Amino acid sequence: MRPAVRFRADYYRIMATHFRSLADVEPLASLRRHLRWLAVQHDEMAADLDMPQANEQDAPRTAPG
Repeated sequence: MRPAVRFRADYYRIMATHFRSLADVEPLASLRRHLRWLAVQHDEMAADLDMPQANEQDAPRTAPG
């Protein structure tokens, strides 16, 4: 994985943790749900970035056609 992609994935994980922390202390239920939803979305974005892409150097190459 390229360093920039790894950095973005780590950033999304940090933000997900931050959103969960905010949700833990939020008294308003609708905002608490939204913060948790944001955390899930950021975790999913990080997971998507962690998955190897077909155009990465480590991926096996196929012949055209």
